[in-house]
Amino acid sequence: MTAFRELAPDQQERLEEAAGWRLKLTRDPSLGASAEYLRWCSDPRNTGAREAVGNGWSAIGALETAPEVLELRRQALARMRRANARRWNPRTIRIAAAAAAVIASVIGGTGLYAYRSCLVFYFNTSVYKTDIGERRIVPLPDGSRVSMDSDTRISVTYLKTARSITLERGRSRFDVAHDSTRPFTVSAGRQTVEAIGTSFDVERLQSTVLVTLIQGQVLIKDTEAAATIPTISLKPGEEVVVSRNVRPAIVEADPQVARAWEAGRLVFRDEPLGDAVARVNRYIAHAIEIDPSIASIRFSGVFNAGDMDSFVSAVTSYFPVQASTTGNDNILLQPR
Repeated sequence: MTAFRELAPDQQERLEEAAGWRLKLTRDPSLGASAEYLRWCSDPRNTGAREAVGNGWSAIGALETAPEVLELRRQALARMRRANARRWNPRTIRIAAAAAAVIASVIGGTGLYAYRSCLVFYFNTSVYKTDIGERRIVPLPDGSRVSMDSDTRISVTYLKTARSITLERGRSRFDVAHDSTRPFTVSAGRQTVEAIGTSFDVERLQSTVLVTLIQGQVLIKDTEAAATIPTISLKPGEEVVVSRNVRPAIVEADPQVARAWEAGRLVFRDEPLGDAVARVNRYIAHAIEIDPSIASIRFSGVFNAGDMDSFVSAVTSYFPVQASTTGNDNILLQPR
């Protein structure tokens, strides 16, 4: 099971889920049209797992009458019966994925090579991150480039038919090399931004995602199956904020605000104080905490990134807000 265990936990989980779906679809092909399966397939990060399991399954299928394979299948089915699994669950999926890895190890030769090659190609995922106060530029294999803000983390997966990035936290600018055969997608929470060749910013603030288009064209989709928000199309110079339970509005972007972070400045223009605090926290070691009752105060100002004292001073000077130091050296903003 070495090939499986050498993968990152997220990759293992997606392989396990893909193996579980493969088993379910083999028994009941009609599940391929189910909302649950279509929602799982809509996540581009699952594409590699699905294709890897499919290729591995085919390689193993060629040797399905081998005694070792028959014995492993018998053991896996016995475990599933003991678990009384009418539906796949995390344990059932783990059994299926582990069995596939064991089969690859047992049969060796061509089958093992095919399985390992499949994993190496489809899970060529790289993770990049910045520390507090750090910014960096990451060149990608196709000539695209990612400019990362402070305290940001992304994962990058390139497949035959897709270029997929997940913004796990923070903010980045994406300068995308044109390739019409491989769409470039950035996922942030429930939102997925699709582009071919363009430049845009994506920022993730708690449950809010902000997308600013600099050049080209992008589509923004909600990956939830029950989403009521339609696909959003942006033009150069436009931005949109997508939050839960709030209908998104496309507005004209201020270039100075959109690019200020790349020069080490934070510009707030009539924004909720809660969002402003979330941005400031990306640049400081001890976080600012905020009482929810004042999070909706509209706030404006320009600050150097990491200058917490000036930010706190401005907030407490212009609003009925007081600041105190907590036991872990954070700053707490609350009503005065």
